[in-house]
Amino acid sequence: MTTAAVLATNLAPFNPTGDGAIQVAMDMLRPQKSDVVYDIGCGDARFLVTAAVSTGCTCIGIEYDADLVRRAHLSVEQHHVVDLVSIRHEDATDADFTDATLIFLYLVPRGIQALLPRSVQAHHEALRLHLS
Repeated sequence: MTTAAVLATNLAPFNPTGDGAIQVAMDMLRPQKSDVVYDIGCGDARFLVTAAVSTGCTCIGIEYDADLVRRAHLSVEQHHVVDLVSIRHEDATDADFTDATLIFLYLVPRGIQALLPRSVQAHHEALRLHLS
């Protein structure tokens, strides 16, 4: 499938978040145990696993691709954070993430543009948002 075809149905092609980008996001967002962290387009859940393991916060991933949802579930199980991380197989443009205190978006510009107005509108002043 071409990149154009992927973007026609998804917010971004799968591009795993690198360890460096995860560390920068963790340093900037400073998740706490009391946070509800969302990763929109979570892929294999590597950011969520890192956040859950290091802080014990509640994490929710939204992923459209069924294969990536399976990979994310496997990663969550392997890292023993099933009680902290849940993965939802759904379209992020229709997802409810109003309970988020922190949102991580690692998407192409088109995906960010599709979600940013909605994510900012739906939240209170305390929301922390990281765009990569």
